[in-house]
Amino acid sequence: MKLIEMKLFEYQTHFKHPVITPKVKLDYRKSLFVSLKMSNGKAYYGECNAFETNWYDDETISDVLSQVKYWYKTYQGQTFDSMQTVQASLEGLEGYPATRSMLVMAFYQMFYKLEQFNVPYGATVSGLTDSNLLQLRETEPQRVKLKWSDNILNDVQKVQALPFNLQIAIDANESLTDNERDKLQILSESDILYLEEPFATLDQLMAYDTNTIPTVAIDEKATSKANIIDALHRYNVEVIIVKPFRLGGIDRVIELIDVIKQYGGKVVIGGMYEYGLSRYFTAMVAQWADFPSDITPAGYYFEQDVVANSGILKGGSIQFEPPTVLTSRLKRIY
Repeated sequence: MKLIEMKLFEYQTHFKHPVITPKVKLDYRKSLFVSLKMSNGKAYYGECNAFETNWYDDETISDVLSQVKYWYKTYQGQTFDSMQTVQASLEGLEGYPATRSMLVMAFYQMFYKLEQFNVPYGATVSGLTDSNLLQLRETEPQRVKLKWSDNILNDVQKVQALPFNLQIAIDANESLTDNERDKLQILSESDILYLEEPFATLDQLMAYDTNTIPTVAIDEKATSKANIIDALHRYNVEVIIVKPFRLGGIDRVIELIDVIKQYGGKVVIGGMYEYGLSRYFTAMVAQWADFPSDITPAGYYFEQDVVANSGILKGGSIQFEPPTVLTSRLKRIY
């Protein structure tokens, strides 16, 4: 199929509850979407998981806009007859994994049939409030991930008291210092699935005995195959949070899952407050994860989405259907 035309869109809506992390407070989510029209007359969409600013990752929406426009000028009119052809065209985007991930998402649909599937429901709560607790009670996730805060011990107790079975993970976003040693000791004695990114550097882990800290997971540091293998070998890291947009796309993630398991690590697939298109693909690769991943049902973060019924909650798991983008909700910018 020949690439005929590329369009770019943005979509923005407010979170139902503000997202509060140790690094930032988010009231809304702005995302970029690409549409690739091919010679078969069909248009295929990809969603970008970068943010407007570099609070989470260096590559921002502005960076993605610049890079994808440059890529299109180079490859407009080119024929793509396999994913291998696609991957070759994306070699120049090695330094821009969110851009590559967005394009891979669109191209993947050209060569593979999208299926219906079910995955475990893994909720993420950023700033535990009464409304959050009510939402958890009503939806009963299999795993709840809490963002670290000064009230983390109380937050854990409140979630543990919910009237259904669940696992608890904690995400510290690299924010902890030695002042939290007592809290870490208490959490190590609790039934915590894993502690995600406790410190700014992995070297800081060397000062902790395995009995004084929960099982450690990395997320922000899982930026490449080499970094992941190094973390599994040299440090007390047992769980890898694999995020498609950080690693360059779902094709890379599928390869890495096998590598991580060969080295004895456990896999969780990470989401980034996604809309329904990206959430489908995050959920798709989460089928091969070891623990419930960052997969939420339709309506968990946003009142309105760009994909209708993207993830229907059914008894602690989420059923996904192949996504159809509601193009009328997108604002064209290119």
